[in-house]
Amino acid sequence: MSVGRWWRETDDLGRVTLYTRGSLLPLLLIGPLVILSVPSVRSNELPEPVVLGLTAAVLGMSVVSAFIVDRQILGRPLTRTYVALLATATLISAVVVALLPIGDARGVGLLLIAAFAIAPFGALGARYYVPIGLGMVGAIALQSAVLDQPPLLVALIVQMSFLLFTVAVAAQLSIWLVNLVRRLADADRTRAELAVAEERLRFARDLHDIVGRDLSAIAVTSDLVAELARRGRPEAAERAEEVRTIAQDSLRQVREAVRGYRAIDLRTELEGSAALLRSAGVTSKVSAEVGVLPDDVRTATAWVVREGVTNVVRHSTATLCRIEVREEGGTVRVRMENDGASGPLGQGSGLVGLAERLRPLGGSLSFEQREGSFVLTAELPIGRAGSGAGADGSGAGAGGSVAEGEREVSA
Repeated sequence: MSVGRWWRETDDLGRVTLYTRGSLLPLLLIGPLVILSVPSVRSNELPEPVVLGLTAAVLGMSVVSAFIVDRQILGRPLTRTYVALLATATLISAVVVALLPIGDARGVGLLLIAAFAIAPFGALGARYYVPIGLGMVGAIALQSAVLDQPPLLVALIVQMSFLLFTVAVAAQLSIWLVNLVRRLADADRTRAELAVAEERLRFARDLHDIVGRDLSAIAVTSDLVAELARRGRPEAAERAEEVRTIAQDSLRQVREAVRGYRAIDLRTELEGSAALLRSAGVTSKVSAEVGVLPDDVRTATAWVVREGVTNVVRHSTATLCRIEVREEGGTVRVRMENDGASGPLGQGSGLVGLAERLRPLGGSLSFEQREGSFVLTAELPIGRAGSGAGADGSGAGAGGSVAEGEREVSA
């Protein structure tokens, strides 16, 4: 997959993470570039092996620091193991720089090592990197023998402190940004899950209110019927009729509740599907161009979208899902394609039920899997009912536009 395609198909968290991780690459170049700018190195006063040793010490320290910060960007904590690794690398690099006969380059080398050492502590907050930074500033000042030049001591300490804390704050802000986007992505996913749970609770509550009351009445009346029948009372038949009436009324109410639950709007379903895909880490490209649809066709089309998206989330490792709804020659055509399909092609109960839902409307459902992609296609004839349906505006499959990546939903 090309970089451009990956960038288009990934979510905001992936993009921000990639950008932040890429910003660490200059850490690997800063050390050698600063070493080459030192006057004694630039004028070739130092032997080449000494310069190579200094550069290797600084570069090795930058690699260790970038590796640890990269782990923090990916959401992995700074464990004791990596603190020990950082401390060991810092000690070895500082000893090498302190022992090399490099003159005025020693202070620069130690300052670079200190900056790389303090960077990973940025994610832990100022209460960690400020004391560590101040300790390193004092150690560098002593090692650089600046104490022989008191007028320059204060200025050098200020410059070193500014550089060290700037590096730590930059690392802190970078990790904070990625964690913020990660929390927002988790919040989107949680919100979608809560919406599904809330709808299930609502439907369960409605069924409980309807069925629970009627079943209680049926149970009590049935006991009365049994008692009257044992006594040979003629009222038993009347009470049995009451049981049948209650059961029929309960069945009617359940059907009405289910019918209302199933009557979903196409535009709402398209927007909800895009949100669900986004929360699952799947990029959605949704487009819909339909006019006023009959209620049954609109509902059936929305169910095709819902069942198709459910299959994508549950049964694939998709990163991209395309949903197209088109009205062509008196027929509504839904096409859904996603990557990440794996395993043998099967026909689950969801697709079977969906095909059965479309059949009475004269619709058809087909699907195929090829080269890791799964394609679901449904066609529904509009018929004459389309001319009168949706007079209140609810019959429109979709309307306006929805900004969501490359989604376009219009009618």
